[in-house]
Amino acid sequence: MLHTTKALLSAASATFGLLIGLPFAAAHAAPQTTTAYITSYGYNDNDDGNGHYGTAVIAYPQIHQQATEDLGTFDHPSTFATDQHEFAPGTKIYVAHLRKYFIMEDGCVECTADWSKHKYHVDLWMGPASTQPEPALDDCEASITDNFAIIADPDPSLPVDTNPMFSDGKCTVHTYG
Repeated sequence: MLHTTKALLSAASATFGLLIGLPFAAAHAAPQTTTAYITSYGYNDNDDGNGHYGTAVIAYPQIHQQATEDLGTFDHPSTFATDQHEFAPGTKIYVAHLRKYFIMEDGCVECTADWSKHKYHVDLWMGPASTQPEPALDDCEASITDNFAIIADPDPSLPVDTNPMFSDGKCTVHTYG
């Protein structure tokens, strides 16, 4: 229903624009909040698509050439993975409890399995792009695994925490209520 309504509004806007002689420019998609199962991954458990772990290879490069924990801002989002039919490559999301923006640049087998059951699941890149002590990274990844609100196509002016989630072999995640 939502997609039908958007299509009708878009067509009506285009028709109105043509009637009054104005070119039609597609509007930015409206932000949509949903609850998603959030997991995270890093160099230790990223699969390059060929069954080889220990890489930062991504399936759908958009602004990065490899999985990256960028600043987490709207203009410098970090990589996230999911099923390409859940969120198209290039889609930005905002994870409110982390105060970070992410961009869809990678695939996720578990996310695809969940999406086939219409369950939202996003896998956030925690980094780093090199080998780290696995117990520390695994524990840090587990610390943000749960169901949380995310915003797809978010407003670019939301509050941001630019601190990394994992740095120098330590979990540095900050969460916000």
